[in-house]
Amino acid sequence: MENVDLICDTSSLVSLTDSCLDNILYFLHDRFNFRFLIPPSVESEAITRPLSGGLRQYAFSALKLTHAMNRKTIIRVDADTKDEANKVLYLTNNLFFIKGKPLRLVHLGEAEMIGLARTLNLNTLLIDERTTRMLIEAPFKIKEHLEIEFGVNIMINKENLMQFSEFTKGMEIIRSSELLILAYENGYLDNFDKIKTSVLEAALNKVKFSGCAIRFDEIQEFIKQIK
Repeated sequence: MENVDLICDTSSLVSLTDSCLDNILYFLHDRFNFRFLIPPSVESEAITRPLSGGLRQYAFSALKLTHAMNRKTIIRVDADTKDEANKVLYLTNNLFFIKGKPLRLVHLGEAEMIGLARTLNLNTLLIDERTTRMLIEAPFKIKEHLEIEFGVNIMINKENLMQFSEFTKGMEIIRSSELLILAYENGYLDNFDKIKTSVLEAALNKVKFSGCAIRFDEIQEFIKQIK
């Protein structure tokens, strides 16, 4: 496992830094030459805005991410993704309709990230936010969830869904929880010796509470497998 490039969303980077697990980025970078790539809009969301005072609650995470960028572990990619991002925004935000009005589900950061993956011909995306991941993996589950949440029938634009599915074909989504498990399997928590499984379980719960869309039963199932 060498020279792995991941396109990252703000959500996953914040989950890791907020959980004080950002050392995973350096661990995987140093051991396997992982590179964590971000488009400019993710840098703006995760770093620039918090440090300018716009989102002070994320300033600590932003400083950690700045350090990772200085270390070249996180790399901003200035590829021209405007057309691809605009296409993603149009398709995803004109996909589900309530009483004839479209639901806005995807923002610029997620759209640029998907566009960057398409531009660079990379298939692995690091996303903790549930909606974008489910739009790629299981869009009809999003429809079911919205119908329960709003208590009305949700109409779907099948043509836009077909185009979006084709646009994201072959893309694989992983979460910060999977990144943590990968690091664990390669020795990241070995210094905890006999309690490393308990530390992993606590860390998985921490990233969940920091924004990673992982269920408690998923955590328990994995811990059961390794005990």
